[in-house]
Amino acid sequence: MRRLTIGWFGISHALGALRLELEQYGHLSSHDAADLVIEDGSASLPTHLAAAPRISLRLGVGPLTEYGLPQLQLRAYDAGQRWGVVLDLVEEPSGNGQRLRLRAVTALVEWVAVLVSGFARDPEYFPAGAGANAWPEHGLQRLEALAFVHRFNHTTDVQLLQAAQVPMIERLQASLLTFATRPALNIAGRVLTYRQLHTQARAIQQRLGPLLEGVEAPPVVGVCLEKTTALYASILAVLGCGAVYLPLAPDHPPQRQQAMLDSAGARVLLDDGRHPLRDGFVSLDVSAIDQRDTLPPLLRHRPNPDAPCMALFTSGTTGRPKGVLLSQGNLAHFTAWFGGCMGLNEQSRVLQFASLSFDASVMDIFPSLIAGAELIVPSETQRRDPQQLLELIRQQRITHAFLPPALLSILPLDQPLGLAHLLTGGDACEPYVIERLAGQCQLHNLYGPTEATVLVTHRTLRPGDSNRNVGRPIANSQVLILDEHLQPVDEQVMGELYIVGPGVSLGYLNATQRRDDPFVELALSGGQSLRAYRSGDCAKWTADGIELGGRRDEQVKIRGFRVEPQEIEQCLRASRLFRQVAVVIDGDHRISGVVAQPEPGATIDALKQYARQWLPDYLQPERWIELAGMPYAGNGKVDRLALLQLPAAPPSNRTAEAAQTPLQVELVRLWNELLQLPAGTLSIDDSFFNVGGHSILLSSLLLRVREQFGRSLPLNSFFEMPTIRTLATLLEDGPRAEAPSGQAVQDAQRKPALEVLPEACAGDRRKVIVTGANSFIGVHIVEALLARGATEVACLVRELPNQSAPVRFTQALHEYRLEHLDQSRVRVYAADISQPGLGLAGEVYERLARDFGALVHNAARVNHVMDYAALVKDNVDPVLECMRLCETHSKKVFNFISTLSACSAIDATGQVLESPAAATLPIYIKNGYNLSKWVAERLSGRALEQGAWVNIYRPGNISFNSQSGVCQPQKNRLMLMLKGSLQLGLVPRLEVNFDLMPVDFFARFIARHCTHFAAGRSVYNLHNPQPLSWEQYLDAFSDAGYTFDRVSVAQWQRQLRTVGRENALFGVLGFYLDGLGEDIGDTSMIRHDNARRGVEEMGTPYPEKSPALLGKGCDYLKAIGFL
Repeated sequence: MRRLTIGWFGISHALGALRLELEQYGHLSSHDAADLVIEDGSASLPTHLAAAPRISLRLGVGPLTEYGLPQLQLRAYDAGQRWGVVLDLVEEPSGNGQRLRLRAVTALVEWVAVLVSGFARDPEYFPAGAGANAWPEHGLQRLEALAFVHRFNHTTDVQLLQAAQVPMIERLQASLLTFATRPALNIAGRVLTYRQLHTQARAIQQRLGPLLEGVEAPPVVGVCLEKTTALYASILAVLGCGAVYLPLAPDHPPQRQQAMLDSAGARVLLDDGRHPLRDGFVSLDVSAIDQRDTLPPLLRHRPNPDAPCMALFTSGTTGRPKGVLLSQGNLAHFTAWFGGCMGLNEQSRVLQFASLSFDASVMDIFPSLIAGAELIVPSETQRRDPQQLLELIRQQRITHAFLPPALLSILPLDQPLGLAHLLTGGDACEPYVIERLAGQCQLHNLYGPTEATVLVTHRTLRPGDSNRNVGRPIANSQVLILDEHLQPVDEQVMGELYIVGPGVSLGYLNATQRRDDPFVELALSGGQSLRAYRSGDCAKWTADGIELGGRRDEQVKIRGFRVEPQEIEQCLRASRLFRQVAVVIDGDHRISGVVAQPEPGATIDALKQYARQWLPDYLQPERWIELAGMPYAGNGKVDRLALLQLPAAPPSNRTAEAAQTPLQVELVRLWNELLQLPAGTLSIDDSFFNVGGHSILLSSLLLRVREQFGRSLPLNSFFEMPTIRTLATLLEDGPRAEAPSGQAVQDAQRKPALEVLPEACAGDRRKVIVTGANSFIGVHIVEALLARGATEVACLVRELPNQSAPVRFTQALHEYRLEHLDQSRVRVYAADISQPGLGLAGEVYERLARDFGALVHNAARVNHVMDYAALVKDNVDPVLECMRLCETHSKKVFNFISTLSACSAIDATGQVLESPAAATLPIYIKNGYNLSKWVAERLSGRALEQGAWVNIYRPGNISFNSQSGVCQPQKNRLMLMLKGSLQLGLVPRLEVNFDLMPVDFFARFIARHCTHFAAGRSVYNLHNPQPLSWEQYLDAFSDAGYTFDRVSVAQWQRQLRTVGRENALFGVLGFYLDGLGEDIGDTSMIRHDNARRGVEEMGTPYPEKSPALLGKGCDYLKAIGFL
């Protein structure tokens, strides 16, 4: 096959992806001369290549399918269209255009690569196939426009658009006349009819009109009144004058009101004659205006749809109030949609709960008055007293009410509310509220910022719904979820939510153009642009609707990980232990979990345990606070600033073993300070990691011990029993108490209770089970198994609260750039390996037990600071469950992925042996993780002795994908060490052969050997013995542009004492402060005969640790912002 020089002409992303693929095949690219030209329809060909052989790529776009996306046909022609072939794409059921685009590009690349290979073998290659159908033809750039399409955005409602041409004030005036004799307002038992409201509004308007003459258009009128009839009449009067209505809350400080009036340019203020600012404005006391029936109509002039008519101030993320300007068209469309969706009519009785200064009041007031409904206005006492509010709702037979989630969480819900429609939004409902209320009435979850006219999505919640599900866009509106490059995201992938449609407001009052202006023009493919509002909210597409994450501006990085408070909050809510949950992160990046209203029997300790079970250590709250009730801001949302000021709660009562020596007293004081524990609550036998410690605090502890006591701490010994008693003994060089490794030794002596099956019962080895299939290594193993021809891969994935196993697997494919995986042979099952039967559903367990022939056990809790006892449930017990599954119904090869750090056998020369685990403890750091892997190996070895088929793989430093450079640096201690050293500008000189095993090569090794068992050679030490000195490794980063000095280990360690929390090294300092002797550095002493033979059987050498491989890794680390 010839190496071709290919000329590329076009600007589509699809053509770029094809070029990258063919360059990987060894073909060259040139614009000057070419053996073959490939073009996508977006650029003209130069004349000097007009006669060259050519493949023209086009896209046939067919009718919409039931999933809201068009059918597609990929087409390829030669220069004279002597031949033409097509590839029909199957429909995309998700309705996500980006997913369809990704599938189309993957299919195109694979398909055209075959065509080019044929041409490379034979210049006269003439592919045969079906011709194009009659669908319209486009260039490949059309795929980029298609990415912005989503089935949920097919929201066009022509009738509603026509109805929205009628201004809101015109519809209000019509209802004031139509329903003249019906009740409009019920305030503290006083009922006002529509006629009376109309008369009072016109009387105010009669006095207001002259005050607006000469005021620069559009005039802004501030309205500051208690909830009286004069307030509602004043609103109508302002709108009737064509002025801009600016609501002011009477309970807000005068300084804030002054700032709002000044910002809006208001010159007129309507009040009750007592406002402290009235002397600074043209003021009108509306509390006692003469009312006459002989007044002109409310609507004097029909306003333009683009004219402003309402200003609402929102605090925004800066805390400084910003005035949002809503147009006549905004409110006309919103009220027309809302009234129809909520079934409002003259029989409706609507609770007017919201303060007039918040956008929820727009929902309460205008659609209700347009429909002829009666507004029931609660007193301030009724608004604040949940019991009185409930009585009002029931006594007044209210049909519609908007109540914020915070209020719903404290309402007594033991009896039905009696509502037909309950609306909520602005925050997440507690799950138990959804369970209680979704069956009682129509429970509407509404989402949208003030800048998008109150709301943009809607969902009627059902029992079992996620409390983050905000449904779909409302009529004529669209939601775009985009990544940081403003490109649409795939299903189940978090991005930032952008809003498009008739609800997007005019913008901010008196706003100057800023770089961070959220009102943006989005440039689409083909030169189109869309005006959109950038919400700052993170969201993702799901089959059931849009699911919110947290705020983009709330994300913080803790220990190199991106942390989202909402993610932690969602997990804690899912425990159902407390009715109210909030999570805040302070300026020092400390996470606080705040809870209130426990369910019967619930405790903070139970919630801590739940958090430890579900959340990784960097997402664990350091401080826990229990309140009688949450503090709320004026808008009904939880006051998170107030939560940040709260003191930490003391731990639950228990007997604390007091300090017995002066040194222990000092250490107790130090731990209390670091862990922020009250005096008298800490026992000298408490595990550091059970009272709030983690790797960052461990680093702080080690630094403080050096500073206060002038001593180094042997980390390995402290890990074995991380208590004050141990720490004091180590500092005094005294004898230590028996370490908990004794439990590990005892566990390692267990004999698995297995009934081993005979060889004749072997299962189908083309079907493989993979645990932890959504991990970095796991997804690559799945990819390698499929490439080797596995007919089915069963992926066992642990579910998270509100995150299913298939969703987590899909997210992992996206994160590790494996979206192209052929999932037709993949089945994802929810599992919890720490539970009996691996937590599988009964019928699933039976099927896997009968039909499959191999199991790769990759799942583990990787934590290098927790003690052994805390990891047994996740890292040891599941091995026994996996082996039981391998000996149930059909015999399976059990493949256990361990770690080189668990090696325990050495020979007389110090060589690390490639043999089953010895009875002695691991030779490297004896932390809880390494001990758990050693025990698991010992148990696997005992099963092997009983006749089980067991392979053990001990990987070293799993690194970049050799093709894409993808890696997992935040969870790799060596990468954190390197990043922190680069931040310091100092990197230690090490005399080692540095290990670097590409994850895809490791996965291919597993896929090649996991279906076979060979007695006597079933243990593989899987490091990469190819030469790479530490100096050569550092050269790659130097070549990538990083500046640093190479210094001695001693000099580097002296500088480690100066690093702060912002340095990536801080979280792993404990491993490096006192030397590297117990860590795996030099791999030259590790035997690997079995592994080398296994690599030879693959027909490929160990991967070369080349500059090209290192360069790909560097590029990826730059791309994700790690370096």
